[in-house]
Amino acid sequence: MLFLISLASAATVTDLPPFLRGDVSVGYTFDRLQGSLSQHSFLSEEDEDVADRQVNGHVMHYGLAFGVAPGTALFVDVPHTVYQSVEVQGWSKMVYDPATETGSYAGTVTEDDATVAKGNGVHGAWIGVKGTPFSEAFTSRRNRFTLLLEGAVRTPGDGAWFVVRDPSDSDGLGTHGAGPGGVGLRAAMTVSARHKRHEPYMRLVVEDNLPVTLDILDDDGTVLFKNAELDPANTVDAAVGAEFITGENANSGARSAVDLHLAAHWSSYQDVPTGVELPSVLLPDTGLVQQAESFELGGGVGLDVRFMKYLQWQLHGEVRYHLAQRIESPYPVYTGGDTIRIVAGTTLTIRVR
Repeated sequence: MLFLISLASAATVTDLPPFLRGDVSVGYTFDRLQGSLSQHSFLSEEDEDVADRQVNGHVMHYGLAFGVAPGTALFVDVPHTVYQSVEVQGWSKMVYDPATETGSYAGTVTEDDATVAKGNGVHGAWIGVKGTPFSEAFTSRRNRFTLLLEGAVRTPGDGAWFVVRDPSDSDGLGTHGAGPGGVGLRAAMTVSARHKRHEPYMRLVVEDNLPVTLDILDDDGTVLFKNAELDPANTVDAAVGAEFITGENANSGARSAVDLHLAAHWSSYQDVPTGVELPSVLLPDTGLVQQAESFELGGGVGLDVRFMKYLQWQLHGEVRYHLAQRIESPYPVYTGGDTIRIVAGTTLTIRVR
């Protein structure tokens, strides 16, 4: 999660542009979920690794925030997936298993490395307001901490990641959209406080992605199911950490800090089309399957450099362990015990002051 900076008296995660001033930012994030796929065996206690998988995303962020009142700002954030893909190695085609009356990867011939799905597009625009009813920047109030509250709505995006948007090209794969596809709602709360040269903080973000009705297409553009109702996952993100200030100049507005934090991510179950994040499936009658909820736990580090009051640059990185998750409800295939998520990126902010 990338944040905008304004005042030196508040932590990066709770700063806002001053009244009638603003911030313009552009950022890039690389997101990779990598690990093995494991198939549960009903005949033995040991699971079998059936593939290695990477889900990669390259996302640009374009942001604008403007102070409409002291301690209050309107903002717009536009996430744009430049490229997303699901890639597999050491996989095999799924066959029907009469013993379990479902699909199985066990005992079939290993195929060449493959790209299962690819996509790109704009997720929609987050439009919202954030404000600080309590802030260390309000020196006359003598607040001992800063509380930032945020609410936003996301407009529908350019298709959805789980649905083919454009028919296949020379590689035989259709191009999927990006993001959940429908309208989103977000509420967030962040608390920070400065203690000498460090600023501890806590942040909680809840995102509700509303159902969206779309046609499910095959890679060649054939309509498989019309007006299917997808129910994207809702998410909760939490972080606890601190910024350690390594340098500060009140005259020029320059500032540098290192961020260390612990993070957790939870996604609810979701109803989505089959075969997008598995290498080979048997097409169910409805075309929709349920992907189980997931939980990730880890930590990260960040570097924040404000060269002067008008220009700021950030780097961030995070690694989270991904607990076992059933990919699609009809099949006993789970993420393996070696699955991790790696998130890294950078952002540049021009601070209009």
